[in-house]
Amino acid sequence: MAAKEVELVRNILGGRRELFADLIAPHLSPLLRMVRATIGDHPEVEDIVQQTALKALTHLDQFRFEASFRTWLIRIGLNETHAWRRKCAPSRFLALDPNTLTQLPLADESHSPSLEYERSEARARLHAALAGLPEKYRAVILLRDLYGLSLREVAARLKLTLPAVKTRHMRARQKMAKLLSPLSESQPRSRAWA
Repeated sequence: MAAKEVELVRNILGGRRELFADLIAPHLSPLLRMVRATIGDHPEVEDIVQQTALKALTHLDQFRFEASFRTWLIRIGLNETHAWRRKCAPSRFLALDPNTLTQLPLADESHSPSLEYERSEARARLHAALAGLPEKYRAVILLRDLYGLSLREVAARLKLTLPAVKTRHMRARQKMAKLLSPLSESQPRSRAWA
């Protein structure tokens, strides 16, 4: 330990507390770096450094001159950061910045309540649209699009010609698109205004 620090500590303990700033000043930057390295760039880093300095001042009479003042101060700082972590552990929050958020893994949204709601709404609209089709179009849509039959298989099942199935399928899709479009939801209201 430097002779100057020993003399400063003895003078402070002798009643000249104003000299404490001279004693601690060269050690504040390393203390700040240690606290920041321990708890990250948290807003309370400077508070922990101040608390450490206050504890060093109030407990300076316990300094035994066995190690350097910096080592003793860093030890107090470590104890303060550990105490802060224990106190704040249950309520610790992550600082949210856009860079951090883009690096976080995405949660599996396939089972999110909002997505499930959207899917159930889409199913309900699809069923309502299918129910709104005339039977001849509904049968073609079900066989071709839902069951995945080829146009020839649909024609055989419905006992229709291939061109008739193609025409019905095209018209059925057009009618479904119209029933499912957002404009179709507002059409009854627009008729009421006419």
